[in-house]
Amino acid sequence: MFTFKVYHQIDQLENQWNSLLEATNTENVFLNFYWTRNWLTNYHHYIESLQIIVIFDNDNKCIAIAPLYISSYHKDTLALLGTNEPEWCEVQAESMDIIYLAEHHDALVNYFINIFKTHLPVTRIHLKNISKTSCIHNIATKLSSKYFYIRKHSCYQFLFNQFDNINSALLLNKNNKRILNKFLKNDNCFYEIADTEQKKKELFDTLIGLHQQRWNHKGKTGVFAESKFLDFHRALLLDVNFNKNILLTAVKHDKKVLSVNYSYISKNKVYFYQAGIDSLFKPNFSPGLLNHLLLIKHGESIGVKEYNLLLSKDINSYKSKLSNSTVALITVELHKYTFKNIFKLLLLKLNVINKLSGIIKNTVRRFINKWTKEYVFCQRKKYYREL
Repeated sequence: MFTFKVYHQIDQLENQWNSLLEATNTENVFLNFYWTRNWLTNYHHYIESLQIIVIFDNDNKCIAIAPLYISSYHKDTLALLGTNEPEWCEVQAESMDIIYLAEHHDALVNYFINIFKTHLPVTRIHLKNISKTSCIHNIATKLSSKYFYIRKHSCYQFLFNQFDNINSALLLNKNNKRILNKFLKNDNCFYEIADTEQKKKELFDTLIGLHQQRWNHKGKTGVFAESKFLDFHRALLLDVNFNKNILLTAVKHDKKVLSVNYSYISKNKVYFYQAGIDSLFKPNFSPGLLNHLLLIKHGESIGVKEYNLLLSKDINSYKSKLSNSTVALITVELHKYTFKNIFKLLLLKLNVINKLSGIIKNTVRRFINKWTKEYVFCQRKKYYREL
């Protein structure tokens, strides 16, 4: 028999959270306690209340933690911590889930369903970028008797995990091999891995400059222009408990930095998060791609088993050229059966129907116009032939 407790503050859970992560061998860096706590600190304006559900077994041992909150930005909405902040400053946490002991999976799913139905005062649940095989998705699909289940969209997470056969899997690609050989033969090119806090700060500042320069050149503002986003990542750098999980690497030509990769490392996984590239430097020897290749080579030397390039909505993204497998992530919404939600759903469906009818009308109109033009042309041709 399980019992549960809802916590409205996170600090008191540090030991339990870290112990459970260790016991479950969870490698997802976005479930790291210190990453989550920093997110809470920087995005607290969008949180109405924390609803962190902790499950205990008969021996009062923590066997599951559901890191949830009620949003103040999207009213009356339950979401996973690290997600559902405003789009203009979102950090794009991925594969979020409940932290749990796998041997209790089925029993925990049923137990959580009861908690969701009876103890959480919300009418909408928003689950962003979750895996179809996750515990939270299993709970969501079984909540369909109380909620509308709406799947919103899919995206793709790109992975490279053939470190046991790295040369044949990646580096024998002709283009990759050419880029690497060009780098290795150039005595003026260097690869740097920041190994002190000071070097990490310096490379991070360089990353911001290169990232902003590239987007400004395109006439857009880069993501680091948003102060809340930037403050969050600076806080991670300054957090002594999380700093060791940050990996900053640079490709240099003489003393000039041409590219910086900002990644996270968690146990046997590296998560590539963001990059800054000097796209104006000539001659261009693909410093961005080169940084990925050298980082994968470095990962091989330190025992990394997976290089995660994180998500892209485009299956043909440049990330596909560096990966050998993909994982589909989905975003789903659950809406309780209330009059207000039913009315919203009807409006949504009517809007979809209107859009579809508009597409059908335009298609029919184009077909008729094309057929009419062809018919008139044929008639004229026939007329002139008779003359």
